[in-house]
Amino acid sequence: MPENHDRDPVVFSSLSAYLLIASLLLTVSLGLALYNEFFGLRPWKDYQRQFKSRYAHFLEKEIPRQAAAEKAILGSAEYQDLQKKLKDAEEAARPNLNEIDSQVARIDQRLAGVTTEFTDKRAYVSSAIYIIERTSGERSRKRREENLEKFRKGPFRLRLPALDASGKIEDVSFTYDQLEEEFNRLREQKSNLLTQKVEVLRPVTELRHQAQTYVQDHLNGLGADQLKGLLKKTRSLSIEIKQIHNPDAHLVERCESCHLAIREPVVVTRQDMGGVKDRMAAAFTSHPSPELLQIHNPEKFGCTPCHNGNGMQVVSVQKAHGNYEHWLWPLYPRANFEAGCQQCHASDMVVDHAPMLSRGKELFQWRGCMGCHRFQGYDAETEDVTAVQQQIAQLEMKRQETQREIRAAIQLGDQAADNETARSFYQRAEALRVSTGDIDGRIEQLDYRARNLLQDIKKVGPSLKEVRVKLRAEWVPVWITNPHDFRPTTRMPRFRLDEDEVKSVAAFIWQSGVEGKLPVQPRGDAARGKESFETRGCLGCHSIGEGDNRTGGTFAANLTRVGEKVNYDYLVRWVHDPRERTRPYCPFEKRDLTEDDYKKHGKPFVFDPEHSECPNDGHELQVEQMTVMPSLRLSIQEARDIATYLMTQKEKDLASYPAAPYLSDVALKAEGLKVVQRYGCAGCHEIAGLETEGRIGTELTKEGSKPLEQFDFALLVTEAREQGWHSHKGFFEHKLQKPEMFDQGLIKAEGEELKMPNFNLKPEDITALTTFLMGAVDSTVPRQYQYLPSDQRRDVQEGWWLIKKYNCMGCHQFKVGQATGLEVLARFQTPEGKDQLPPKLLGEGARVSPDWLLRFLTNPALSKNDTDRNGIRPYLKTRMPTFYFSPNEVRKLVRFFQAMSSQPMPYIPPRLDPLTNQELTLARALFTSRAAPCLKCHATGDAGHDRYATAPNFLFAPERLKPGWTKRWLLDPSMISPGTAMPSGLFKRDGARWVFAGPTPPIFAGYEGDQADLLVRYMFAMTAEEQRRLVGMSAGAMKSAASVSRSDESHARLQVPAGQLLSQAH
Repeated sequence: MPENHDRDPVVFSSLSAYLLIASLLLTVSLGLALYNEFFGLRPWKDYQRQFKSRYAHFLEKEIPRQAAAEKAILGSAEYQDLQKKLKDAEEAARPNLNEIDSQVARIDQRLAGVTTEFTDKRAYVSSAIYIIERTSGERSRKRREENLEKFRKGPFRLRLPALDASGKIEDVSFTYDQLEEEFNRLREQKSNLLTQKVEVLRPVTELRHQAQTYVQDHLNGLGADQLKGLLKKTRSLSIEIKQIHNPDAHLVERCESCHLAIREPVVVTRQDMGGVKDRMAAAFTSHPSPELLQIHNPEKFGCTPCHNGNGMQVVSVQKAHGNYEHWLWPLYPRANFEAGCQQCHASDMVVDHAPMLSRGKELFQWRGCMGCHRFQGYDAETEDVTAVQQQIAQLEMKRQETQREIRAAIQLGDQAADNETARSFYQRAEALRVSTGDIDGRIEQLDYRARNLLQDIKKVGPSLKEVRVKLRAEWVPVWITNPHDFRPTTRMPRFRLDEDEVKSVAAFIWQSGVEGKLPVQPRGDAARGKESFETRGCLGCHSIGEGDNRTGGTFAANLTRVGEKVNYDYLVRWVHDPRERTRPYCPFEKRDLTEDDYKKHGKPFVFDPEHSECPNDGHELQVEQMTVMPSLRLSIQEARDIATYLMTQKEKDLASYPAAPYLSDVALKAEGLKVVQRYGCAGCHEIAGLETEGRIGTELTKEGSKPLEQFDFALLVTEAREQGWHSHKGFFEHKLQKPEMFDQGLIKAEGEELKMPNFNLKPEDITALTTFLMGAVDSTVPRQYQYLPSDQRRDVQEGWWLIKKYNCMGCHQFKVGQATGLEVLARFQTPEGKDQLPPKLLGEGARVSPDWLLRFLTNPALSKNDTDRNGIRPYLKTRMPTFYFSPNEVRKLVRFFQAMSSQPMPYIPPRLDPLTNQELTLARALFTSRAAPCLKCHATGDAGHDRYATAPNFLFAPERLKPGWTKRWLLDPSMISPGTAMPSGLFKRDGARWVFAGPTPPIFAGYEGDQADLLVRYMFAMTAEEQRRLVGMSAGAMKSAASVSRSDESHARLQVPAGQLLSQAH
């Protein structure tokens, strides 16, 4: 059928239906777009509108409160007294001010007339000089100079007001020079008058500043006027995206589009903004730690580097917080929000403002997690010593190769056809000999470093090489079965071993122990041992008793049942010197040496830090137990007493332990080795034959960055999703709480089960470790923003690792408010007991010389022979132990204390003016006066007197203390060490100097020097002879002090005014 070309589709067909549908779709899409624009995808707009309303309402309520508070402050007696003084000062200054203002006004009137004329004429002179300088013709130049000189002579006639108060107008004629002189004279007069005005107003200004400071100090928060300004700003807040953009950090964030109160200058709580249950109120609160924003400027750091989340998203709370699939950095939960600090502060053991993270970092070390899992920064000494030993081995190989080349060169020289050729070979041999010396020098330095590193290495658990001489055989399998049954607070985790595995492990450990014979020790006195145990400082780390009856620290083992496990003779050796070991270990031969190794080289079987070279190869040995437990430098009798007391600590009859004859079964040893290697026991313990075993666990340095899909939830994925713990946090928490749960329902061959044991962790410890692991990420923060200091702050970082490693906080206070392990014990709650506490180390770097501190940390007895004592505080029963720090550790600790007090290194002692004969007499009189009986509390070296001493001997001051700190200590000791028994108020201000607050000896009349400075210089000139003289002069006061009982003395200290008693030590 032919087509009808005349049929017009426009005429004969309709598109109205299509157009209607399209129009409806367009309308719907427009409606959706408008909805999303104003509501759906712009929830932040509603947040901002709500914030404006709620915050304005909060400020409206706060303004009258602050106004009332200001009114109360302004009406207080102290403020009114300041206002009265201010008013009196203003009245006193008014006549002078009026006179000065009158003179300045007259000068201004005269100066105004002079200034107009002078500036005009000066412009003409300047331009004329400019033209003359650039005139080349001699005649023209001379003519212009004559014209200028004629102009300068004037005269310039002015009508000026007189400077006196007559009000007359003077007709005055000036030359140009006179006009300039008058202009400068008037300006100088005005400047002098204004300077006088400042001096006249100085008392007024100071009192006005005191009044303002008084209001600021007593008003909590902003003033009413400031709040009104804040209210005005809030009401004019524009509804818009609040964005932070830092190109250097590749950072774009819009968190403050909803969290609008984060940087507000007032503290806003959830209750203030709508209530605890209000969803929006949570977004409108202040930052919980505003001081952190001072050192982490949000304009630079933003929010998500610390808190995680998706800072660019504003379409929903869920997306902004990053709580959706495939976003790798969801917002940290409230319990773990400190995890964000780790990515910038990975090098810190202690992170300020992050106690939970700091606890997690400490637990990772203290619990021994690093024994199985590598984490950068932890146990670095082990890796370093391995690297050093590898370098030594390579150098020795190079040395042997060089020796072969030397022999070959000499041989070729001997066989050479002519002298010239022979000489060249011999020269090569000589050059090689020299290079051999260089190699020996490098090996020597590496050996020295290895020696220090071997001292630094500390294992979390005790050495199992000593098991045969240390432990009762029957106890070993009981402990391996479940350590928590024997000691609930132990760090040793429980491994899921069956009975056969327990027997094989026990047999392997027992048979791997070194043979040794200990000296037979007589029994000591248990009562004396108990007293020593409770007073020497043992309870700073160890504890006794279980549950509510436990007393002591938590750092080291609870010794409640130690008598059931240990051999007495070994315990005596351990208490006397915990670092002593039965045999030294050679890292190069990878075995423990015996007496025969020494005999064949004609050497005595002696090994200690001073005798640490291997008799076979000359390299460094491990000569100490790898324990952090220090030596208290006890006498052998005191060690026996303490060991005898500890042997009484039992709960079960020793006969109730079943015999374990299988420990000697050789067949079980091989099976036990497999189990020990499978579970990585050598990560925490020193075990013969397994000294070089590697870690068995996953490296956790960046575990928090691992995608969730890579975590093995096994058959619990569905359960984890349904119960809401399918996350990094959920995996870490369940793994730490019950690691074996991820084996549930799985069919595994023997030995394939999960290896991680159960640590019996407390919930708060699980949270701390989870926080640490969640923060262990591959940092997205640019390196220049990370906390990687190279100045003194680096010394603080390194020092805290050692403070925590050796539990120095068990005895000493490093921060205000930090409780030590000892000070909470009942024994130290009485005034007498508090006198026996170790010193606080607040500001220690400002107090002591670093040279002295280095000697003290190396040898706290400060004596090579008389070591059974405290070197600086012999009157304390608590003993500062010897930690046998390596030189590297001592250096770090000294620099740590200096850096904590912002002290420069090296320290250069200031020069002190020597005492004149008059000053020496004055200082002696003050030192021995009844108003300041310094020697009443300070030790003198006399045994009878020092029984009652509570402060160090002044003889240590010159080499130990810093003069500047000593003076500050005398002036206000409580400012340096809150709670110290040393009284404040001993000195008072007298003009520009300090004078003694109590009655001074008559001979002080006419002495105009600083009396606090006098005492400091006298202390730093103290000698033994001078001290004996003082003792003789103070005999009466010291005798009365010795006759006072400790309780009466403490009571007296509370009654005597501060200005009449010089007590507690430096």
